[in-house]
Amino acid sequence: MRTVLSRGVIFTGTRLLRGDLVVEDDHIVAIGEDVEQHRGDRVIDCEGRVVAPSFIDLHTHVRFPGVDEADDPESVARAGLAGGFGVLVAMANTVPPIDRLSRWHEANDRFRGLAVEVIQATSVTMDREGTQLVDVEALASARVLIMSDDGSGIQRSDVMRDALVASAEYGVVIAQHSEDARLAAGGVINDGAFVEALGVGGIPEVAESAMVARDVELLKVIPGQLHLQHVTARESLNLFRQAKREGLRISAEVTPHHLLLPEGRVTTGDTRFKVNPPLRSPATQMALVQGVVDGTFDCIATDHAPHPESRKAGSYLDAAFGMVGLAEAWSAAWTAVRRSLPADQAALGPDLGSGAWVALARVLGALSVGPAAVLGRSVGLRAGAVADVVVLDPEQRPREVPSRWYRSKNSPYQGEELIGQVDDLFVRGSQLVADGEVLDV
Repeated sequence: MRTVLSRGVIFTGTRLLRGDLVVEDDHIVAIGEDVEQHRGDRVIDCEGRVVAPSFIDLHTHVRFPGVDEADDPESVARAGLAGGFGVLVAMANTVPPIDRLSRWHEANDRFRGLAVEVIQATSVTMDREGTQLVDVEALASARVLIMSDDGSGIQRSDVMRDALVASAEYGVVIAQHSEDARLAAGGVINDGAFVEALGVGGIPEVAESAMVARDVELLKVIPGQLHLQHVTARESLNLFRQAKREGLRISAEVTPHHLLLPEGRVTTGDTRFKVNPPLRSPATQMALVQGVVDGTFDCIATDHAPHPESRKAGSYLDAAFGMVGLAEAWSAAWTAVRRSLPADQAALGPDLGSGAWVALARVLGALSVGPAAVLGRSVGLRAGAVADVVVLDPEQRPREVPSRWYRSKNSPYQGEELIGQVDDLFVRGSQLVADGEVLDV
């Protein structure tokens, strides 16, 4: 089967160009402005649309094992496909946690056969208690790529030191939920303008940045690989920028909801907006968006966290942290970035070097090339590459918000004026999404 994606703006992973992309079986066979000789069995007109590498999410809560009342792998996979994702990294804070080889194999057996590729992370410490490292050697030998105690930061400096030493020795990524538990204790929203009015405890930005500072200092003397999850503090961003300048093996992600949604959403009392780290101030939000626009952030990751209604019921004090967002990730991130551009630079005109096009390329790179690099992969659209391709309309609103594929109702995007639509998705040349519909596969 030969498919031609014609007349689109192609983001190769490194640059933008206008032209056609030709897929034959599971590979790209031609790309460029003049590939008329490559007639296809079918032609998809992509005029006015963008063709890009399919997305990779480094931070998905698939909720297997033990949390199946929140969601199941099949519906999470379909929501991922609807959002343009071909790869999901599943977090390890399950019940029980993925902290040993047998549980890792059990999860992989469960995910086998899903249309998306699920990369199962393990925890860094046994039972995610932050005291004893998992058997990193055995897990790395089984080809575990990434380890995270997500949901909890590793509080003890000696344990984090040992984790980074193991990272350097065995080639795994240590992904850190940066939060000093004592500085964050009792907090449920940002420690800012609305704490007093709502009568609840706040989580200050320094609870995050203090741990980032510690881990960066450790990384200066230990050549491990550190990934900062869901960065939300201005000082964390400053520390990360400097660490990158110094050549440390460090990467960082920001979530679409932290880019788009300000802390003021919590004043409604709607617990869909309770998330950890919390939604931050407009000033911090602007700094995070700028971190995407200027290329500081390597990755945009969803922190997709389904919860049953019973877990989000009640007050901000009682409800669980977390929100869903796989299907809307690209739209939310692009909406936030586009809104940040000056009015005279926000239009996607004919000049692919304009501010809006450059910003769009940053968003697409942070959803594809950046996450791939964290996992030790190289992705991009070029002749000979595997045909993992998404077709997007950057000017249209999503067809549905929230996605019908979510079993959980804790979407923060309902009613938001999002821009950006996922139209088609190909994974290894097989079309899994057509005109926004997830196909039966």
